[in-house]
Amino acid sequence: QMTQKGTVGLLEYLAQKSGCTYLSDLRYLSGRERFCLSWEMASIPAEAFSLSVWNDALEYLTGLPPEPCASDARESLMQALSEKTMFY
Repeated sequence: QMTQKGTVGLLEYLAQKSGCTYLSDLRYLSGRERFCLSWEMASIPAEAFSLSVWNDALEYLTGLPPEPCASDARESLMQALSEKTMFY
């Protein structure tokens, strides 16, 4: 559970929500799983994690460049996950 800031890392939380055994499995989700993940992210406020954490997740999952603020990074990440399958 994400009860307080930084209890669980963003990528770890997403991996857990996706049922991934390993963090690296997040990179190989199907299009549908990625779409579900973007929905999951909608319930996470941008302030829940620092800008660097959001940007790390953005780069790790999509290969996109960093954004200037947490809400932009969150938005880019959600959009990329819901609209295209990056790794296929």
